[in-house]
Formats: sequence, structure tokens, C-alpha cells
Amino acid sequence: MDGQLQPTRSNQPKHHAPKTRILSKLRRHKLIEACLDGKPLKSIAISTGLSPKTAENQAIQILREPNVLRSFISIMEAEGISDNFLARKAHSLLNAKKTEFFQKDGIVTDQREVEALETQRKTLELATKLKGHLKEQSQGDINIGLMQMVVQAVRSGEE
Repeated sequence: MDGQLQPTRSNQPKHHAPKTRILSKLRRHKLIEACLDGKPLKSIAISTGLSPKTAENQAIQILREPNVLRSFISIMEAEGISDNFLARKAHSLLNAKKTEFFQKDGIVTDQREVEALETQRKTLELATKLKGHLKEQSQGDINIGLMQMVVQAVRSGEE
């Protein structure tokens, strides 16, 4: 070769997300909004400049930062999702009922109100996770999916 450096892995430009304060703040804001809207974190993280290979893990790490958690909590409270609201909602769901209909030849012949056991079970599981009594093995301090479930459940209950 005529003395020119051949591109190697070490001297190739790396493609990392910008690290300026403004761009980091914008990334955090987009990730919080994606979480609240139930959008997939990985695609949002990639769109903010994070590496596709590590985007999901990086997004989770960003959402675990104390200042991001505070922002998320303040947004939830601004939306009316306070601790008291969640407690009242969980209490009502723990007593959920459903109506079952019985039919013969396509005609409804009877209906009964019964316990909505699956709703009650999921609510109990969610409440125990929120209180810290039930943790899945591979989880850290926060479960992003759990936050999404809470926000989506509350929003769907308002419709």
C-alpha cells in the first residue's frame, strides 16, 4: 500500500447519540412521552439517536434516572394519577364483577353477575408489585411495562 492508513475498526468514526444537554433532555422527554403513550421504547430510542443494538437497554437506563422518574411522577400526578387515585382504582378493581349471559338456540335465557376473577388477579398482582411485595427476578428498581400498564389502565377507564 502507498503509505495510506486503511480504515480499521479503531479509527472509524463511531456513531453515538449526541451528548449535549439539550439533546439528552429532548431524548428523555421523548422516552417519557413514549412510555406514557404505550409506544415501544426501542423504536423511540433509536429515533433519538441511540444505537439500534443497545437502544432498549439504554432507554430503560435513562428512564431509571432519578430526575426522569421525578418527571414521570409529576406528569402522572398532573394527569390526576395520584397515589390516592391509584389506591381507589385498585380497590374498586379488586371487587370487580362481570355479567355472564347464558343462551340456548341463540336466545339469551339467563344472566348472572359473577366475580371478575382475572381482573381481580391482575389488579392484586399490580398492587403488590407497586408496593414492592412482589418482584420479578430479572427486574431492577423500576418496571417500565408496569408504568405503561398503570397509565393505559387509567386512561382507558376514563373513556
